[in-house]
Amino acid sequence: MALTLTLADCSTNPALNGPDGSVDPPSMLDDQQRLALSFIAQLRDGAGIPVGMCVPFIGGTSSPGWIKGNGALVSRTTYAALFAYASAQGLVSEADWTAGSWGRFSVGDGSTTFRLPDTRAMFIQGLDESRGLDAGRVVGVYQAPDNQAHTHGVTDPSHNHGDPGHQHGGTTSAVGDHAHGYNSWAPTGAGAGVGATTVYAPTGGATNGAGGHSHSIISDLRGAGLFAANTGVSIQWQGSVARPRNLAYPMFIKF
Repeated sequence: MALTLTLADCSTNPALNGPDGSVDPPSMLDDQQRLALSFIAQLRDGAGIPVGMCVPFIGGTSSPGWIKGNGALVSRTTYAALFAYASAQGLVSEADWTAGSWGRFSVGDGSTTFRLPDTRAMFIQGLDESRGLDAGRVVGVYQAPDNQAHTHGVTDPSHNHGDPGHQHGGTTSAVGDHAHGYNSWAPTGAGAGVGATTVYAPTGGATNGAGGHSHSIISDLRGAGLFAANTGVSIQWQGSVARPRNLAYPMFIKF
């Protein structure tokens, strides 16, 4: 909306403005008051604010001359000044708008309507414009949330490994009856001559067989027990989107 800057523009009936000059001072005063009040009213209604500006308003309503940026289809004639601005910036197709160009104006139905940008639940970011911090961005195109690569420190409340002491027991395998051979002397009878001395001759023999038996063993082994304490470390992904602290207000576009 253009500002009213002349007396002739202060009234829809210029004849009511009265002549200028010293011949009619009261009328001149009335004209100046009318001009001032008209200017104040225009400031109240947003005159002088560029068409297409997008700003947040506290609450769900705005002052006259503003429309919500909610992606709605609106009339090209009702919002003629805004449509002219949108056309000068370049309208995108409905297919491109639906695919993610939500920050742009679209062609709408191609004849009587055009579509507004949809700013709902979006952060507004300055365009990179070759700075290199967010390269490859296009005006008004949606960007999905992401997290920069980073690391997490781990604090371990400490733990230890100990052995309360233990023993292992067992037995040897049982062995069956068996005997051991040996060499000995066996009597062969009385010798000839006086005294009848007994004569012995070499012979083989064997021990009596022993019954099957086993032997018990005990092995005292330590250091085999492991007792771990909890580390208390847990890394979890919380929520479905990355965001800073914020306040939510509806965004309005000047028309």
